[in-house]
Amino acid sequence: MTTSENNKRIAKNTALLYVRMLFTMGVGFYTSRIILDALGFVDYGIYNVVGGIVSTLSVLNGSMAGATQRWITIALGKENLEYLKKVFTIGVTAQVIIGILVLIIIETLGLWYLYHYAVIPEDRMIASFWVFQISVFTMLLSILNVPFMGAIMAHEKMGAFAVFSIVDVVMKLVICYAVYITTTDKLILYALLLMLTYLINFFIQQIYCYKKFEEARFKMGWDKDILKQMWSLAFWSMSGNIAYIGYTQGITLLINLFFGPAMNAAASIASQAGNIINQFSSNFQTAMNPQITKNYAKSQFKDMHDLVFRSAKFSYFLMLIFVVPLFFEANLLLSLWLKEVPEHSVYFMRLGLFISMFMAVRNPLIVSAQAHGDLKKYQFVVIPILLLVTPVSYVILKLDGIPETTSYVMLVIIIIAVFASAYMLRNMVHLDFMDFVKRVMLKIFLVTIAAFLLPAMVYVLMDEGFLRFLILGSVAFLSCTISIFRIGLTSSERIFVVNMLKSKLPFFKK
Repeated sequence: MTTSENNKRIAKNTALLYVRMLFTMGVGFYTSRIILDALGFVDYGIYNVVGGIVSTLSVLNGSMAGATQRWITIALGKENLEYLKKVFTIGVTAQVIIGILVLIIIETLGLWYLYHYAVIPEDRMIASFWVFQISVFTMLLSILNVPFMGAIMAHEKMGAFAVFSIVDVVMKLVICYAVYITTTDKLILYALLLMLTYLINFFIQQIYCYKKFEEARFKMGWDKDILKQMWSLAFWSMSGNIAYIGYTQGITLLINLFFGPAMNAAASIASQAGNIINQFSSNFQTAMNPQITKNYAKSQFKDMHDLVFRSAKFSYFLMLIFVVPLFFEANLLLSLWLKEVPEHSVYFMRLGLFISMFMAVRNPLIVSAQAHGDLKKYQFVVIPILLLVTPVSYVILKLDGIPETTSYVMLVIIIIAVFASAYMLRNMVHLDFMDFVKRVMLKIFLVTIAAFLLPAMVYVLMDEGFLRFLILGSVAFLSCTISIFRIGLTSSERIFVVNMLKSKLPFFKK
C-alpha cells in the first residue's frame, strides 16, 4: 500500500471516528442526566461504587488488550496469515487466562470489600450483590472480546468500530427509558439491561470478525514464546498504567492533604475540560496507530518516524485550536457551566489543557515503544521521571506552594517525559532524537507562541462577556490555523491536512 493510500485511509478513519465521537458524546451527556434522575443519587452512587470494585483489575485487561492488538498488527504488517492465525489464537488463550484470574480475585477480594468496607445502605445490600455479579459477567464479556476488538482496530475497520459504538449508545438510550418507566428495582434492571447490551454487542462483533477476518476464530492454542512475549509487553505496559494512576492519584491526595476536599472539587472540575479536549486527538491517533505498528513490522522506519512525528504534532495542533479560546475564556465558560466557579479552578483548567496536549504528544512515542515490544529499558527510564510528580509537588507545597503547584510540576515533568521517551526510542526503533526535537517540539513551541499573540491582545483590550468570547474565539481560530499552516507544517503535511479536510467536508473541494 502506497503512502498516498495510507494517508487516505488515515483521513477516512479519522473522519469516521469523529462522527462516532460527536454522536456518542451528545447522547452520552443526555443519558447520564436521565439515568441519574431515574436511579436517584443513592442507587446511582451504589452502581458506581460496585462498578468501581469490579473494574479495579481493568488495568491488567487494558494492558493485555494493547499487547494483543500490537501482535495482531505486527502479524498483519508481515502479511503472514498462518502467523496471524497463531497470534490471534494465543490472544484468545491469554484473555481466557485473564478472565479466570479476574473471576477468582473479584469473587473473593471484591466481595470481601463490598461487604466489609463499601458504604452502602443496609436495605440495598441485596441489590448491590446482584449488581456486583452482573457487573462481573459483563466484565468477563469485555475480557473475552479483546482479541476481536483488537482485530477490528488492527485491520483499521474504523467504520465498523464506529457503528458498534453507535449501536451501543442507542441501546443505552433505550435502557434509560426502560429504567425510567419501570416499577421494579431500577438498579438491578439497569445492570441487567447494560449486561444485555454488552452481550448483544459481543455477539455482533464475533459474527463480524468471523465473516471478515480469516484468523478470527474463537479457539484456544498454546505457543510458549509468543505468550511469554505478550505477557512481558502487557506487564511493562501495566507498569506504565500503574505509574499514571500513582502520580495522578498522588496529586489528588496531596491536594486533599494540604487544601481539603473543596480544592479537590476545583481540580476535578477543571480536569474535565482536558478530558473533553483529549477526545479530539485520541480519535486521530487511533486512526494512525495501526500504521505506525505496521511500518515497524515491515522495517520501514522512515515511514514509521514520519507517522510518529505527524501524529504527535497534528494531535497537539488539533487540540491547540480549541485550547486557545478555552484558555482565555476559562472563567466565562466555567461560570456558564457551574454558575458558581470554585476558587482556583480556572488556573487548574488552564494548566490542565496544556498537560493534556503534551500527553497527546507522548502517546505516539508510547505506541512506537510498544511496536518494538521490549519495554523494559524504556519504562525503567520514563516511569521514575513520571513518579517524580508527587514527591516534587509535596516538597514545594511544604514550602507554602500554591494549589496550582501540582499542575505546574506535572506539566514540566510531562514535557521532560516526552523528551525522555523520544531519546529512549533511538535504539529501539532508530528514531533520530534531534530530528524529533526540530520537527516536533520546536515547531510546537513556535506555533504556540504565535497562536497566542492576537487572542491575548483581544483578551486584554476587551471586557469579559459573550461578545469578547465570540471575537476572541474567531481570532483564535484564524491565529491558530494560520500559525499552524505557515510555521508548523511542511509542504507535504499541508497536502495531507487538505486531503483530510476534503474527506470530512465534501464542500471543501469546491
